[in-house]
Amino acid sequence: MPTKTEQRSILIMTINSTSGTQAAPLLPAMHVPTSMSLRLKINLIFAVLTILVFSILIAIEMNATRNSVAEEMEASGRIASQLLGRIGNMYANKNLPELVEFLRETGRVRAQEISLHSLNGDLLYQSPPSVYKTGRNAPQWYAALITPPESVRVIELSNARITMRTNPTRAILDGWDNLADILFAQSVLFIIADLVIFWLVGYWLAPLEKIERGLLEIEQGDHHVRLPALPGKEAGQMGRAFNRMAQAVEENIQVRQATAEAQARLATQREFTQLLYSRIEQERAALARELHDELGQSLTGIRSISKSLLQHADVAGSPLQRSAQMLFDTAGMMSDAMHRMIPRLRPIQLEGMGLVDAVRDLLTATQLKNPELKTELEVQGEIPALNEECELHAYRIIQEAITNVVRHAKASRTHVCIAMKNNSLILSIADDGQGAQSLQREGHYGVRGMQERAASIHGNIVFQPAAMGGCEVLVNLPLSSPVHESHHESQV
Repeated sequence: MPTKTEQRSILIMTINSTSGTQAAPLLPAMHVPTSMSLRLKINLIFAVLTILVFSILIAIEMNATRNSVAEEMEASGRIASQLLGRIGNMYANKNLPELVEFLRETGRVRAQEISLHSLNGDLLYQSPPSVYKTGRNAPQWYAALITPPESVRVIELSNARITMRTNPTRAILDGWDNLADILFAQSVLFIIADLVIFWLVGYWLAPLEKIERGLLEIEQGDHHVRLPALPGKEAGQMGRAFNRMAQAVEENIQVRQATAEAQARLATQREFTQLLYSRIEQERAALARELHDELGQSLTGIRSISKSLLQHADVAGSPLQRSAQMLFDTAGMMSDAMHRMIPRLRPIQLEGMGLVDAVRDLLTATQLKNPELKTELEVQGEIPALNEECELHAYRIIQEAITNVVRHAKASRTHVCIAMKNNSLILSIADDGQGAQSLQREGHYGVRGMQERAASIHGNIVFQPAAMGGCEVLVNLPLSSPVHESHHESQV
């Protein structure tokens, strides 16, 4: 099973291949810092809008209060000055104490501070303090923003002077109280709205959190995770798309795992086949040596003994002479058969001649044994020195192909071509026989053996119709070393 890192790599390549972009080189897993969540962003936006609306409402209310206070100061000052001017003149002409008594009975005029002075500057009357909302005042910063410019009106009488100064503190306090009530009501309203919005956002974004958890589980290697049906049109579409993606990722990983396992089995099989053929060649070489050294010497000894018997005076002319002659002839035939067998067990030609000369010698011997079959050899370009393994497998494949032509193709002509192309050895064995029918036989292990030999050194064999009318065996054997190829496959 692949590790989590390999699964993450497969996942990235799958997504890249699905999106149509080139897969970027895999980097080590990095912990990327996460930004604010979508829920937090929405709540922050709503909070900012709330503060903005609050600010606008406060500004509108304060501006209306400022205008109202200024208008009230202007109106009350104008009315008071008109009335006091007329009444003051009436009382001043009669008696000044009566005017003072009138002002005391009148009491405090809203938003106006009234004082009466004699002509020599003595204070005769001063407006009493306001009893409206006694002891309370608006905050200083609020009063500074609302208070209109101070207005002073002086009414000159014949024997006194009335001074009126605007005093908007009570009107400003009323404005502040109204603003406080509005702020309280709006605060309660916005708090309730914030709670409702917070709950609704959490409800609406709950499917996205499920999708996020699903993605995290896939990143951690759990590719079996699937999402339930999510509420909402967009969330439902995203959930279905997520499930399709997860299914594709899981199937892709399974395919890649199966491919990796198949490649591992193929590499193991190639290694085993290569080792097997190497061992077979070693056994063939050992068997050839044993035949040549042991059996050859024994047959030579038998021939020498039988020849001595034939030359002995007691055997010559006697019934034993025929038996001795048969022994001598049989030992000779066995020796000839052994010498014909040894080259098939161990191609001695390769040791001194090389592949081209060994194949030429093989074709010459084949034509001598089969006069009805014409053999041709074509060498394209210069064939470099090959390693022992590739040379031996190439010779064995040609040898088996020629054997098939002789035994089964019923051909009158065979053409062998040896060439080099793209750092590969190209072999072609063609004939004018009955074609692929010669290969369609039960128990035809020669074809399988050729295929296994080629595959053991990362080559391939193709059987196709020949231009001559029969069958062509086309072989491609790369000259790169198996170690290099294995290393390359592991990198890929």
